[in-house]
Amino acid sequence: MTTFSLGLLLTATLAGTEAPVTNPLLAPWSGPHGGVPPFAQVKVEHFAPAFEAAMAEALQNQARIAADPAAPTFANTLAALERSSRTFDRVSSVFGVWSGTLSTPDFQAVERDLAPKLAAFSDRLYQNERLFARVAAVYEARAALTPEQRRLAWRWYTSFVRAGAKLDGATKREVAALNE
Repeated sequence: MTTFSLGLLLTATLAGTEAPVTNPLLAPWSGPHGGVPPFAQVKVEHFAPAFEAAMAEALQNQARIAADPAAPTFANTLAALERSSRTFDRVSSVFGVWSGTLSTPDFQAVERDLAPKLAAFSDRLYQNERLFARVAAVYEARAALTPEQRRLAWRWYTSFVRAGAKLDGATKREVAALNE
């Protein structure tokens, strides 16, 4: 996703409002250590559009990694995967706090609506055969990596395998249906 199109998503009109509103979940966070989540500015209605934008951005980044014609390396595969979903990770962290502390009917409705979408998003990552092939190639060549890089290679490879990356197509579809 380009900076311009992400900017448009940041100022998307939220349901029930007439003026464009910047979604605090997508805006840069300020403060020490990479910023502090804007809890005071977040409203329940911010989550769905923030997740939609964050998932679209992450899927586009992951597709770019999977389609990279260069041989898989730690930098162009695993480090790139780590960066691919930063916006999604930030939205998820705030959502997780709200999920654990807020039990209002409107938030529960958002949780119910988002659950199958988040499961499908996860399946699109872990069932991406081209992406898994790149992760597996880096994992197989892990002897040349630093200990920290080997750990990350193991973590990504194991996550893919546990999520069903090695299953046949029919079984992957069955797992995806169960996840949703």
